[in-house]
Amino acid sequence: MKIIGVNATYRPEGTTTRLTRKALEGAASCGAATEMILLREYDIQQCRNCLTCYKDLDSEIGACVIRDDVRSILEKIRDADGIILASPVHCSFVTGLMMCFMERATWTLCRPTGELMGLKGTPQPRLLGKARASATIVSAGAVPIEFRRYCDLGTPWMKEMAEMLFNGELICDMYAAAVLTRQLDDNEWSRAYLFRDLTEEQMQEAFDLGKKVAEALEKGAVRPYDPARYVASLSTEL
Repeated sequence: MKIIGVNATYRPEGTTTRLTRKALEGAASCGAATEMILLREYDIQQCRNCLTCYKDLDSEIGACVIRDDVRSILEKIRDADGIILASPVHCSFVTGLMMCFMERATWTLCRPTGELMGLKGTPQPRLLGKARASATIVSAGAVPIEFRRYCDLGTPWMKEMAEMLFNGELICDMYAAAVLTRQLDDNEWSRAYLFRDLTEEQMQEAFDLGKKVAEALEKGAVRPYDPARYVASLSTEL
């Protein structure tokens, strides 16, 4: 059993990395082999919209004209049983690094042969050999849990993309809300990010998230991607 964390932070030792590392520890506690992919350390170029991958209907991983590190990451995803997507919250969404990678993954991990709500030509997973478990982690800079629905637009997007791209099922998600190390004065709120830290409870939640992913795989409880399940999820909230 192999579980990988795809981490889209720009700060290699920040809160997102600490949470991802702890989640992988949770997975390892169940016997999983783990690996963290820190996207900033890879050469990931922007999609050129040449449609080479889109036109390739046969390959397990769609062809791409760009010669960078994305192919090696996609192969790691193909070989994994579970994938944890992690990102800080930037402008209420995931980082540009996560966006860039997922854009490259869309038609390389899917082919336009599906059907959704009567519309033909929609994305359909290429990686049909097994169902993969997925989970998401986002870390907020200064927004408390009470305001999650107003700032965390990235989690619903990652949850949707993960199930489709990885041909599997979302097991759980985590929002690491801002917890400040002390009460700030009025003139300090413009620097609130600098006073944010993780709590023991948040670290435990991340550990438990990784453990839940591994346990779902152990139980054989992970279902392959189902467009009907996606349609049913459209009405749910965070």
